[in-house]
Amino acid sequence: MASSMLFESTSGSPETDRHLQLVQSVDWSATSIGAIDDWPPELLLLFHLIVLDPQPRLLLLGPDHTLLYNEAYAELVGERHPAALGRPIREAFPETYSMTLSIVDEVVSTGRASVEKGFCMPLMRDGRLLEIHMSWIVVPFPKKSSLTGFSVILRDETEKRVSDRRLQTSHQLSMALTMASDISSLWETILGSLRDRDHDCPFALLYAPEPDANGNDELFFQIRGSVGDFENNPVAANVLNLSGTSNDRLNQKLGAALTSEEPILLKSEDGSLPKSWSNAASTRGWKDSCTEAVVIPLQSNRYHKVRALLVLGVATRSKYDVAYKSWVEEMRRTIGNSIHSLRKKEMAAVELAQREKKANNISLQYNHLVKVMELSDVGIFSCDKSGNLLQANESWYRLSSFSRQAKPVPAFAWLESVYDDDKALVMSNWNSMLQGKPVTYQMRWKHPERPEGRWILAVCLPVMDDQGKITSISGCTTDIDAQKRVENDALQALQALERASASEQRFQRFSKSSPVAVHILEIPSRAISFCNTAWFDMLGIKPVPFDQLDMSWIDGILEQDLPLLRESVQKILTTHEPQTTQFRFRKMFLSGDGHRYQSWGSSQSHAELDENGAVKAIMTTTTDISHLKWAEEVQRSRVEEALEAKRQNEVFIDMTSHEVYESLIEMKSILDKLQYSDEKAGKRLGELVASSAEAVNIITSCSSHQKRIVDDLLTLSKLDSNLLQINQASVRATSILDDMRRVFEIEAGRAEIELRIQADPSIKAMNVDNVMLDTGRVHQILINLITNALKFTKDKPQRRVTITMGSSEKRPSDGILSSIDFALPHTLSDTVRESEAVASGPETFFIWFTVSDSGRGIKPDEKTKLFSRFQQASPRTYSKYGGSGLGLFISRELAELQGGEIGIASELDVGSTFAFFVKTQPAAPPIDQRLKNDIAIRPRSGSAQTSFSNEVVQIHVLVAEDNPTNQKVLKRQLTNKGYIVWTADNGQEAVDFLRQTRYWNAPSSSSPLPSSPSTAQEKALHVILMDTEMPIMDGLTAARRIRQMQRDGLLKGHVPILSVSANARPEQTSMAMDAGMDDSISKPFRIADLTPKIDRLADMAYAG
Repeated sequence: MASSMLFESTSGSPETDRHLQLVQSVDWSATSIGAIDDWPPELLLLFHLIVLDPQPRLLLLGPDHTLLYNEAYAELVGERHPAALGRPIREAFPETYSMTLSIVDEVVSTGRASVEKGFCMPLMRDGRLLEIHMSWIVVPFPKKSSLTGFSVILRDETEKRVSDRRLQTSHQLSMALTMASDISSLWETILGSLRDRDHDCPFALLYAPEPDANGNDELFFQIRGSVGDFENNPVAANVLNLSGTSNDRLNQKLGAALTSEEPILLKSEDGSLPKSWSNAASTRGWKDSCTEAVVIPLQSNRYHKVRALLVLGVATRSKYDVAYKSWVEEMRRTIGNSIHSLRKKEMAAVELAQREKKANNISLQYNHLVKVMELSDVGIFSCDKSGNLLQANESWYRLSSFSRQAKPVPAFAWLESVYDDDKALVMSNWNSMLQGKPVTYQMRWKHPERPEGRWILAVCLPVMDDQGKITSISGCTTDIDAQKRVENDALQALQALERASASEQRFQRFSKSSPVAVHILEIPSRAISFCNTAWFDMLGIKPVPFDQLDMSWIDGILEQDLPLLRESVQKILTTHEPQTTQFRFRKMFLSGDGHRYQSWGSSQSHAELDENGAVKAIMTTTTDISHLKWAEEVQRSRVEEALEAKRQNEVFIDMTSHEVYESLIEMKSILDKLQYSDEKAGKRLGELVASSAEAVNIITSCSSHQKRIVDDLLTLSKLDSNLLQINQASVRATSILDDMRRVFEIEAGRAEIELRIQADPSIKAMNVDNVMLDTGRVHQILINLITNALKFTKDKPQRRVTITMGSSEKRPSDGILSSIDFALPHTLSDTVRESEAVASGPETFFIWFTVSDSGRGIKPDEKTKLFSRFQQASPRTYSKYGGSGLGLFISRELAELQGGEIGIASELDVGSTFAFFVKTQPAAPPIDQRLKNDIAIRPRSGSAQTSFSNEVVQIHVLVAEDNPTNQKVLKRQLTNKGYIVWTADNGQEAVDFLRQTRYWNAPSSSSPLPSSPSTAQEKALHVILMDTEMPIMDGLTAARRIRQMQRDGLLKGHVPILSVSANARPEQTSMAMDAGMDDSISKPFRIADLTPKIDRLADMAYAG
């Protein structure tokens, strides 16, 4: 009997065989469908099909809906199996019986299948109630069948639904965290974000450190807020003592989370989760008490202390599994990043306050120094390089008799106070100082009571910045008039000495308090004759008297930089010119980020010359530039990180698009074959073909929609990185309308939408034929606009979409399309930028397109959002029609990059007209069109035969593809089209295969060959389909190798190569062409798009 054969055979799967045995063990004779031996063949066939189906399948049999299901369904219902097998659904699932009965009644009454998506239902698993999201299809048995019942296909969507909900929670939390201004407000922001997510957050408590009496803020945590019903369920403790002295189970768990800095799980069953916390969840989400909670330590990173403890209740109808833990870790990382940012902000504020305090101290010291200068007998002054007096003390004004001027005075106005005979001397020394040389000289000021003037001693030097550039001239003038008049007067000489000594003491006091290190090196002894406190501090050595200093102070300088300092001293001794040197100290510097770095100093050294012009000493000032060096290193590191992040982002996009396109091409290739098979089997299968074709069309539409989303994301990535390029080429203008008709004609017909595609009379009037356009980008805009038009029109009583193309010599926004509200031109950088590849010149004109529909229309206030990133007209648009909000934004950017604009005219409940235009110019016919005049291309019948000088030749193709599935499917499709196909698994095999073809012009080789229909020598080969991404040898390398073999004479003639790649960016297409490819096609592709390229290359190969 058939039933015996069914149950005696093995399926090859132990689990399925066990399930068959279990089915056989049920007493079916006691059910409404009778014993297994009495089952009709139709039932046995159905049971055989569902047993082999990996998806959950269920049969509801007989008037009482007895359950018969496969192994996958058994896993789905969990504990209900095997008791449910062979029992009526009323007994097996009483909680869902009424719902099931209503669905069955609907199916019976309508005679059509019932489809339910995303239905949430509770189900007992592992002894607890879990939320299960299901989708099902209920199909009735044919009325004329001997069977009574229904076939049910189910799918468990719990993981996806819960994952999407958690993703929304994470996104909402991430957006809310950006609003926090400091750490204190961050806690309430976190809790506020979680209050709206009652299913993912049954309850929450947040504790943050609270300093104790000793200022210790690491062990005492104060509650900062809560989420849940804690009014009726008071919190167990407002302050937690996590010092480890408590035996309380909860405190131990919280302390473990604080110590380990890892999430810890609290459970009701082990007493670590208080009952009041558990009951606080009873008013949220599923209204269940919470049995588990996770303690999440919050910190900026692993190296910083915990800033807070977040107690988050685990969703009452979810398991705390790996996915749940990953979500918790992601949320913890997001909060940690916000803590890190706010901590940096607080640290920056503290550092700013410290700098302001230091600046105030310096200002006080400066004011004190000015007061000392005012009391000095020595005239002290400062001038800029142009001779303008910047500052002077009262003694200087008194000695020079130069009057104070409230109004600005000309440069060198003070020179009028110099004795006439000494003006040349003064200017000579001034020019010496402008060359960086300090000077000391005697001169006379004019005096109103002394015609011979007043003698003074001037000591001046140029003041330089960190770069060694002169910024001003400073000096002091000492009155030596008495010494000049009475040179033998010892008393006046002693007074002059005392003044000089006082001046030196002031210098020492000034240098002692100065943050700049000063030291004087005597020549030739190389002994230190003077140094201030800052000098010892920078070297990191203990201050000692000058006469006790030995050469050990050199140990304070990093040994690797000592040659720089020795070289600087040698240059001063040789050239007498000032030297600036940067070097490192052995002492470490503590930076603002808490790390230790090598200290840096910048020294400016000047030579002090004796009367013979020889160097007798070197005076050096050293400034601590450790902060500057640290800032330079931080800046360099950030630039490198940014460049690396940019590179990794491009690599990630390339890899992602490659993997997505690989899966898409498998899908589309199989669908092409299904459609081809359906056409041949139409007469045999009748209604089944129509049903299968409809399913194929649905899958094709879904895969095309997925590809459009990926294309939009890739385009957006290129726009963000300013990498998107416009590549214009010659194209027949009206072919764009033909392309749109082929793309959307079936979809419009399926939705019963009247699709009109027409050329405006301006096309004919301007004699527009071939033009320069980037057809890919124009197609991308049109597909976005037409897809939207169809989507918003299909539910209207009048369904009509009209696509019109026209031309204009001036910008259409100022002429024929003046009724359209065009978006204000802009780009991602908020400036209008037109691609350099866009046509320009005296013959430039504009091609415009309009897409009009009879859809719902758009409100005036919704228009402003249309062309923005991730924006749709209203929140209801996504819920009803879907979409990512990227299409119109990308369309706007693409139109502007091509020298055009995009806009809309719309009336609510009447319809909308989207319009855009691009800049172009006339062009010669495309290469493919010109080739048709010289080379016979095969007809469109699908036959892989081409005419070579009136000779019919079958085309031979080598497919180099590393993906076995893609290779097998593509070979089958090309074979069905009449091609002779060989395959190679990588580029090396493709190169080796040429040794067996008519191209080979060298001795034969024993290298292994790719698989082929024949092993005969001198094989015919017309085209190689070369995948660019393959192991062992990639496609680009293989193409270069083949071209090199041609140049070396190892191959006869030119081998046509067609590049196949999922990475279709312009620069990557250019790389393929540079490697020696003749043409390219991007994955996923349709066979109808591939075969013309193969035929064209085959014809060209034969002609060449």
